[in-house]
Amino acid sequence: MRDLPLRRGQLVTTFGPGALVISPEGESAMIGALDKWYYDKNERRIETFDDYEIQEPRLRSLLKVKKLLMPPDFRPSYQYKWAGNAITQTNTDLYIPLLRFPTWHYCPSCQTLHQTSMSSRTSWLDCKECKKLRKMIQVPFVIVCKHGHISDFPWKEWVHGDENTTCEGKMKLVSTGGATLDSLKVKCSCSKERALRGIMSRKTHSDMDEEGVSELSKMLNENTNNLYLCPGNKPWYGSAEEKEPCASYPIAVLKNSINVYYPNTISAIHLPGEHNTEVEELIEIFERYGITSTWLSDFKSLEDKIKIVRKLCPPEIQEYNHSDIELTILYIEGALDDEQSSEQINTRRAETELRKKEFETLIKEVNTKNLKVKKEWNCEQVIEEDITTNFSLINRVTKLKETIALTGFNRLSTNEDQVGQNQVLKGKKLLFKDPDLSNNNWLPAYKVYGEGIFFTLNLEKLLAWEQRTDVSKYFNRLLSRLEKKELNIDETIINPRNVLLHTLSHIIIDELALTCGYNSASLRERLYYIDKQFGILIYTSSGDIDGTFGGLVRMGKKENFFPVVYKAIDKARWCSSDPVCSEIGKSSGQGVNNLNGAACHSCSYLPETSCELGNLFLDRTLLIDPKIGFFNI
Repeated sequence: MRDLPLRRGQLVTTFGPGALVISPEGESAMIGALDKWYYDKNERRIETFDDYEIQEPRLRSLLKVKKLLMPPDFRPSYQYKWAGNAITQTNTDLYIPLLRFPTWHYCPSCQTLHQTSMSSRTSWLDCKECKKLRKMIQVPFVIVCKHGHISDFPWKEWVHGDENTTCEGKMKLVSTGGATLDSLKVKCSCSKERALRGIMSRKTHSDMDEEGVSELSKMLNENTNNLYLCPGNKPWYGSAEEKEPCASYPIAVLKNSINVYYPNTISAIHLPGEHNTEVEELIEIFERYGITSTWLSDFKSLEDKIKIVRKLCPPEIQEYNHSDIELTILYIEGALDDEQSSEQINTRRAETELRKKEFETLIKEVNTKNLKVKKEWNCEQVIEEDITTNFSLINRVTKLKETIALTGFNRLSTNEDQVGQNQVLKGKKLLFKDPDLSNNNWLPAYKVYGEGIFFTLNLEKLLAWEQRTDVSKYFNRLLSRLEKKELNIDETIINPRNVLLHTLSHIIIDELALTCGYNSASLRERLYYIDKQFGILIYTSSGDIDGTFGGLVRMGKKENFFPVVYKAIDKARWCSSDPVCSEIGKSSGQGVNNLNGAACHSCSYLPETSCELGNLFLDRTLLIDPKIGFFNI
């Protein structure tokens, strides 16, 4: 495949291993498995990862990996060819593996189908029909299954109606005109032909499969009742022959469709050293001078590590005492967190453990290198008629650092399971061809800097509102819809106060986007609804170490924030799709699996990069309804 520039952040989120990326020329390629990252053009693996290691011990410990590594950046070596020893550049000519996929192409002139190898760097092929060199066009369809497999569409098997066909005739992908799949036909030189109608459909048959047997599985074998099963291919491992047995029913999707690849990521906001400010300052020095856990592992005793650190770091490190340096080394190596996390990772989501500590930090005033929190407002007296007393505090986060790690991916649907150790292990098996190798005990991650507003709701008023009979009666409608569909939903979100919190976050982000200078796609929410922690962090982040420009933080001032809240709640009282939006939300629900109440694209939805819960569990009724609304005054 031809070289294709990608941002490092994209390789952790949008275009991780197993994802399809489209080049400016319209060619699609698949990102290779993590086993082949950090190799140069001569197939040599780099010796040291100090340039790429991210220091986030809490996240690394909870994910049970040895390292978190940033994707490699490309450093060309040719410009240093005659520089001698005066200029040295490490880790040059590193490439991320790209594989051509799908491998089937058709001739733009005669529509004859051709198949090429995944390693082919060009789409110029000799057409068997035209007898000329043509620039071929990749077919638009691939087939995927819920277990993460992806395969070429079975063109030969489909046109012959038999997955065991042996015909080797020439095939053509012919369009008869029209906008539906009925207008696309596959023709074989053996006189067989068949339209593509139904290949992207899935109908639910609970007696056969709880998620429905795809029409492709039922229709491919025309003369038998045998269902076509997923081939189990994993082409991102580097070969079309990489496969495993799979009993799922595949479905055809467009290769650039969003449901081809859903990354599973987990993020953590960097918190200051939990022991003292000196540890936090030392962590910053270590990171600046490339002292990583990998580098420290070359020395056996703790004393040797401390000696070499004092030699390599600047003179300012001599000002720190022996115990602080020792504590910093233990923190970076993760020795302080392993015992605690090993007990909790299997019973709770890893993200839950991270957010408990984040909430406890964000409610305080903090002033460190990577996290600055300023107290703005506290509710001193509760007044029933005053909407501001529904909030308990506002803090302005003038600087934060967020680390985002890729733990796996899904196809067809987003992952609703808990991010426990089993889920992380399952994800690693998809990201790595050989996940058990000692060299593969790492995950790709990316760090970004930003700013935000953190606020909490009045806990007493929130719990009193939730316990009201009319609120419980209304919310039971959502619970009954969940019971009917038998969905596997995280139970921590299923209560009125959490749906209220999520909806409030969305409407405030929408209003902030109109006033702070950022668009809604660049603002993100971070929800805290664990035990008695009820807060929202609305923040923006970028890959630049300088962070952002303060427009969002300025809106966190009391005189700016509450007018935004008033406007947001006032707008939420009416949706441009009302009365339909409100009535459907109260009666049958709407959105995916009817998990939303009065919430739709016209009033409450955010871009997918902004929402943590996929625009689910939203309901304006809980905020503004004249009878049960929390903010109804």
